[in-house]
Amino acid sequence: MRTTKAERKRRREAALAEISNGHGFADTVAYVMSEWGCSRSTARRDVHWAHGELQLGLDAHDVQHLVTHLCTSLQRISLKAEGHQQYGASVGALRLLYEILLSRRLDNEAHKARRAGWGYGQRHGNTKF
Repeated sequence: MRTTKAERKRRREAALAEISNGHGFADTVAYVMSEWGCSRSTARRDVHWAHGELQLGLDAHDVQHLVTHLCTSLQRISLKAEGHQQYGASVGALRLLYEILLSRRLDNEAHKARRAGWGYGQRHGNTKF
């Protein structure tokens, strides 16, 4: 049995609605399979499409708010975990916070510092050392 474009569109919009309501990937796949009676691979394809559409809908302002929310949540998690002597969880939250905020900037600065320049101490053509 072949699926019509209209049915595929309705199925994908239903997946997008589920994801927008905060459901996870696996839950949304199960929902699409049960609601529409399609295979797991078809449901996964539709949920991937929905994730892509959700990402396209984010603008720079939304991303800033999302990053701010994530960082605040990670700080709260780290402090709570440390208060309960769950140091592994605290370190994990701080490491993720570092990855989100600093690692890209520090990696970029390190890459710029490695580039050859015209400054003092730079080796030129005929040096032996």
